[in-house]
Amino acid sequence: MSPAINSSSPESPTATTTPTYYEKGSVELAVETPVMMKRLEKRRTLTGGSKDAERLLIVLVGLPARGKSFIARKLLNYLVWRGNQCRIFNVGKYRRQQQVNDEQDDDNNLNNNSKQDANFFDDTNATAAKLRQEAAEMALKETLQWLEGSAGLPLISDLQDCSNVSFSFRTNSGASSAAEDDSSTSTGNSYYENAIPGHISHSQRRQFHRIAIFDATNSTKERRQWILQECAKADKVYQKRTGVLFLESICDDQELLQENFKVKISSCPDFDGMTEEAALMDLQSRIAKYEARYETMDDHRQSFIKIFNLSSRLMVNHIYGRLAKVVLPAIMAWNTGSRPIFLCRAGETEAMQTYMQQQQQQNEQRQQQLDKFESLVDNRIHRKRSDRLGERGRCFRDALCGFVEQEGMAFMKRQNENAATKTRINIPGKMDTGTSISGLYEEEDHPFEHQSCVSDQNDADLPFPCLVMSSTMPRAVETATWKPHRFPVKDVSNLNPLDMGDFTGMDLASIRQQHPEWYEQLKRDPFHTRFPGGESYSDLIDRCHSILIDVEQQLGLTVVISHVSILQVLVSYFRSTPIHECMDIEIPMHTAMKFVPLRGGGWHESQHALLPDGDVLEQTTNTEGGPLGDEPIWGDSRSCLPRRLSSTNDLNSSE
Repeated sequence: MSPAINSSSPESPTATTTPTYYEKGSVELAVETPVMMKRLEKRRTLTGGSKDAERLLIVLVGLPARGKSFIARKLLNYLVWRGNQCRIFNVGKYRRQQQVNDEQDDDNNLNNNSKQDANFFDDTNATAAKLRQEAAEMALKETLQWLEGSAGLPLISDLQDCSNVSFSFRTNSGASSAAEDDSSTSTGNSYYENAIPGHISHSQRRQFHRIAIFDATNSTKERRQWILQECAKADKVYQKRTGVLFLESICDDQELLQENFKVKISSCPDFDGMTEEAALMDLQSRIAKYEARYETMDDHRQSFIKIFNLSSRLMVNHIYGRLAKVVLPAIMAWNTGSRPIFLCRAGETEAMQTYMQQQQQQNEQRQQQLDKFESLVDNRIHRKRSDRLGERGRCFRDALCGFVEQEGMAFMKRQNENAATKTRINIPGKMDTGTSISGLYEEEDHPFEHQSCVSDQNDADLPFPCLVMSSTMPRAVETATWKPHRFPVKDVSNLNPLDMGDFTGMDLASIRQQHPEWYEQLKRDPFHTRFPGGESYSDLIDRCHSILIDVEQQLGLTVVISHVSILQVLVSYFRSTPIHECMDIEIPMHTAMKFVPLRGGGWHESQHALLPDGDVLEQTTNTEGGPLGDEPIWGDSRSCLPRRLSSTNDLNSSE
């Protein structure tokens, strides 16, 4: 028998170093050597040390009809939904407004330059070049002023469409201060006195960015350098750091370009009054003039993102900071597909059904005791997270299954019809699919009609690709489980209802009676006020972010089954409504909310009630100004979330 080997003996270094090396690498503590310090210095500069830039300017770069405005609108909606103040500054808009002003000026003689056709963008046209530069200067000036937050600034961009409307969180700093003063003088067993900081309202601690999107071709190095110089000047004037990110859209997919050309000439004001043929010729002539002087992003000292063929490929250079982790996944997820997205609540449960029967029996008594709510407290529903579907909930599940099957088959039919009539560019052996999942594929082995909707599912029995997502609540998982077609259900806790923490199961009347100071804070700032040990509505944004990315990147049908609070946050994104007003969004029971993408980057919404006998819950909703309902707040016992709180109206119970 060979002697035992001492693993710590110097005679057997292999016995100790080899496993450690392959499993863990070096076990020495990491230190910043001079070489590492030098390499990390650039990263420290880009991330701003301990904090990111206070303002961010996203500069779009690209030839006309490359989807820059589409990307700008998607960015605007997404960043506003994330809670930032965001605005688009479109240089073309300033240029057109300048043209209107010049035409009204009798003393100004532009000869034929007032017509902004392709010749207007010719560098040999000195007068037009000067006007283009003036429009860019005005746009950038107002962009930097807006980033500073100059009050009362009359912006030219306010005179036209609403694409530049910015929304921001309501911070209610005065209300928060008043709440703090109240807490310092309150007495008794108030939870408000002993609350951990951050469990009341975190609107003052939450950081919001001010982000401007500078939408123009910015096609030369000289123009981009000028933008950087103007930002540097503004930094000195305002004593605030401005981060600059260049976002270049490159498109060399000829089929995609032809689609973009059609969208461009049908919606851009520059082509009003032209025939389609004349507009297309003018656009192509304009693009040729830009191509003659176009310079792509290649300065690796600058921060930039290159998007190829609308997100089929990305190149990222020097992108760090908090915004990078949310902007990059979104850009990678966006696509130009036409797939429908369905949002709906989990079906009615047995406990809810029993509760509604009790409420119907007590309806007359309830109307007579509007001011005696305490007598009804004992009858309130006690929601359990393990509640299962009741009879109506199971009916909704079956109806939802049939509805999704019908929609899915119609979607596949449209996809196959489009594939059959689509003219493909003949590239021997390989085919460039632009925004497809695979990028390149063998034409012989993968016919286009089967490539239009690629499913990640391996089950050949499924009739069409469909991603079904639900919360982990049993009632939601049960709603998503369909016997005819067992699509894989992705149940994620991020779709669970808002966590009420210590107040779970309590109704508003009990909260108001036991914790009046906290309740007053909730009335002042319902979006940011966090439930003790739980969440606030603003916390749900971070929770829903990964869900939204999953939904956006799908090419086939997507069904999301969740609960009112979560669905309100998601619907706010698809409707482009201010996120701090999401509590006002009604989420009807037993109804599928369908969202279909628009070419411009928005969404078309339709609602489909799937139970023919209507929603009993909606018939029991309290009217505005009436008494508080006796259901739990932000559960699933009501058809919609509370309306905006005020000094005279109580918060209605919800979900």
